[in-house]
Amino acid sequence: MIVDYHIHTRASSDGKGTMDEYVRKAKEKEIAEIGFSDHIDKDRLNESSDFFKEMMDQYIEDFASARETSDVKVKLGCEVDYFPDRIDQVRELLKNYPFDYVIGSVHYVGDWGVDDPRRIFEHSKRDPLKSFNEYFGLVREMCATGLFDIVGHPDLIKIFGLKPESDISQIYKETAKAIAGSQMCAEVNAKGLERPCREIYPGLQFLKILRDCSVPITFGSDAHNPDDLGLNLIEAVKLAKKAGYTEACTFTRRKKIFFQI
Repeated sequence: MIVDYHIHTRASSDGKGTMDEYVRKAKEKEIAEIGFSDHIDKDRLNESSDFFKEMMDQYIEDFASARETSDVKVKLGCEVDYFPDRIDQVRELLKNYPFDYVIGSVHYVGDWGVDDPRRIFEHSKRDPLKSFNEYFGLVREMCATGLFDIVGHPDLIKIFGLKPESDISQIYKETAKAIAGSQMCAEVNAKGLERPCREIYPGLQFLKILRDCSVPITFGSDAHNPDDLGLNLIEAVKLAKKAGYTEACTFTRRKKIFFQI
């Protein structure tokens, strides 16, 4: 069974396509279940409460309409940027919506957008080990909040192919323990194969450590248009099996449901 829990519609500033278009594409590609995970990012968190409510009400209305006519299972999710100083705001807003799951993602270290191609120069300016420590430190902080269900693209910091030359297995182990302790699952995100790193998030070494710590997984293509739905997910499932996984999970109203892969 193939599931795709990381997709962005036109409800995200960088996404294209409607929910109905994604549903039709899922049926065409024989994807059993999809989850909409549009952004609640820095810009959205800065919007006025009235505008944000209007946007979210439309998002949920569109989802209800898509679910009504869908021939595949659909789930309501979101992807929330982790900002330590906004965590109380996020806690309050998550209470107000009937999400099946919430992805927590670290895209920023301070004001540095680590996956922003306009700031790729930052990677070469900084010590890679320091960057990895800062990034994964934020991932562990995010886990400790207890607000999220899925760690999005767990090692996004490697996006442009720069990694420390030293052994970073201890960073992975500490992070895997934090994810396990939070009862979150890790996303196996296939988008990395399309990025300069040319590697799924997380890579095999980290994924094996996650498996050793009994961290559950789910899958996402990180599609930003319907044509990319499910892209490279077969490779993501193969990698998970290589790391020792035999099952993955979906979500319903914030509860895990496991299935064999």
